[in-house]
Amino acid sequence: MGTNSYDFELDKIKELIKNRDARRVGLQLPEGLKTVAIEIASEITKDTGAEVILSGSSCFGACDVDEKLERIVDLLFHFGHSDTFSFKKRKVFFIELRSNVGIKSVLEKAIAELKGDCVGLVATVQHVHALEEAKILLAHAGKRAVIGKSKNLKYDGQVLGCDFSSATVPCDEILFLGSGSFHPIGLALYEGKRVIAADPFTMQINIHEPDEQRKKRYIAIGRALDAKSVGILIGQKCGQFNLNEAAALRLKAVHKGLDAYLIALEEITEANLLGFKVDAFVNTACPRLAEDFVHFKKPVISATEFEVVLGERDWEDLWQ
Repeated sequence: MGTNSYDFELDKIKELIKNRDARRVGLQLPEGLKTVAIEIASEITKDTGAEVILSGSSCFGACDVDEKLERIVDLLFHFGHSDTFSFKKRKVFFIELRSNVGIKSVLEKAIAELKGDCVGLVATVQHVHALEEAKILLAHAGKRAVIGKSKNLKYDGQVLGCDFSSATVPCDEILFLGSGSFHPIGLALYEGKRVIAADPFTMQINIHEPDEQRKKRYIAIGRALDAKSVGILIGQKCGQFNLNEAAALRLKAVHKGLDAYLIALEEITEANLLGFKVDAFVNTACPRLAEDFVHFKKPVISATEFEVVLGERDWEDLWQ
């Protein structure tokens, strides 16, 4: 994948720089696209004269804007996500990176894997513009597709790692257009339905079953049931900062007789947690992060899963 696979909206970017007389701009790209960062920066500098600073930090979502870089530039362009966290009054512009790759071939492969007659159709922002085309192709194959409305996101059928509301529609299974396993695993986990993931870039089809995903979370919660002490993790990324929730969870834990401590950190990694002598950790940053930590020596669970440990939520209500 290179600059030809996406619409980088470089004309729009250069026009904004010129209209706002920006002399120093920042670019923040997802990990997989940092290979084209130099090329983009060179073109912007050549055509506008602006100094470009490339972010070397993570770029996991709209919740992960490089605020430190934002403070030292006139404009910051954040690539790969749509604006869902109210940055409109700031100097951050979101470049959604709409895909230029066709979906017909990969959709034909996905249709062969469908078992039901009705399909919930969703995509990341890169492919959300292709959902209507996908709906027509599915109709030609005798499948009825439903594109749901999101409660919080910008487009119908769009999903984020933390928002699957557009997938909550009457359907037999879910068809996801996008790359990677992060979104389809979450869809299977929280929607409780079989998910067929179709990647237009790689032409790969992957299937995710809800029972398999939920079993992993039940095991993580089970590991935390005997904890006598917990660290409540506070994410310091701008869209993942939930201090009030973390403080409330600590008080609940103390009320239940647990030793509980608040821990704030920018990146949640096992190396950053090793020094803390507690039995388990509760993550209040991105609710999906806990799924990435199944191999940590100590259990890491989400705030909702912690309610099961505290006896405040039934296991059956975990995904509601």
